[in-house]
Amino acid sequence: MNLLAARVVLRQRSLADSLDLALPLCLANKRPLGVLSLVTLGPIAALIAFLRIGRHWRWPALWLICAGASLLIEGVFTVALGELLFTPPAETRVRAFLARFIRRLPAVTTAIVVRTIVMAAAACLLVVPVFIVAPPTIFIPEALLLEGATLGKALARSRALARNRMAICVGIWLATLVLPAIGALSVDLVCDSVVSLVLQLGHPAGELFRDGGSGYAVAGALLAVPLGAAMRFLGYVDLRTRKEGWDIQLRFVALADQSMPGRKRAA
Repeated sequence: MNLLAARVVLRQRSLADSLDLALPLCLANKRPLGVLSLVTLGPIAALIAFLRIGRHWRWPALWLICAGASLLIEGVFTVALGELLFTPPAETRVRAFLARFIRRLPAVTTAIVVRTIVMAAAACLLVVPVFIVAPPTIFIPEALLLEGATLGKALARSRALARNRMAICVGIWLATLVLPAIGALSVDLVCDSVVSLVLQLGHPAGELFRDGGSGYAVAGALLAVPLGAAMRFLGYVDLRTRKEGWDIQLRFVALADQSMPGRKRAA
């Protein structure tokens, strides 16, 4: 890993800075992330549309499928962002991201299932508050996918990154939790207003507040997946920068480069 090749400035950031940088990071890599979204999120949207229109499933079950699939597919965007941090978009291939993600898919699936069970047990039994259990485990996917760690080591790695940074982890966790709801509400509001009020076509995709869901809301929730992955990835990069001193290493390299002309003149 060549820190000098990083396409994002590696420095310590506040939580607000990391969250603000997520959208520009996605836009800077819109070509590969857009293709990746079409390949991975498109089939999920098609499945939900088929189950709703063809099988008349109710919205609670469809939202569970959307949430579960989003949690799983989010990992492929983590792989892509890890590569795009050091490689320009033109030099990357979407199939390479998919191949790396598929190789680690069993471990990621196991981690998501175990973490979900633990969080559900904590919420139901009230043994430990969820906001204490969830944040230290938030970076397990990054450790699995980007560092190639085993499940046990990934859990230890996530806890080590979260140690003494609980406030940042809670903020990232809450942001990634709320973002799909914001995306669903925003897209539904805009699209439904244009279709029903401007074009006078009624509500062909359903009404979110009357039916419990709509096609526009599903699209908004799925479009939030890459942005949520970017938020968590930038938090992971920030904590690694703090723990491993990436910014300090870059400063020493910069100082060494500045001193080179003086050394050459002296020689």
